[in-house]
Amino acid sequence: MVAPTPELPDDTPIERVLFSTRIQNALRAADLKTIGEVREVSDETLISLPDFGKGSLSDLREKLGLPSTDGVRPVSKKPA
Repeated sequence: MVAPTPELPDDTPIERVLFSTRIQNALRAADLKTIGEVREVSDETLISLPDFGKGSLSDLREKLGLPSTDGVRPVSKKPA
């Protein structure tokens, strides 16, 4: 298992990445198999997955170092 980072190669299988159970289940249900496939999916599509909300989207995008395509921003850990 590997930690999700922006440096992961596109061909990394989803099941080898340490995402939360909620994110893993949603990606599996969407039949996404690699990090590259996840990087190609729009925010709108991800949000439409069962049990996958803006918090999961923000977490996923932040961990993979991806900009949001819908204006969803990562939730900051500390107030600015």
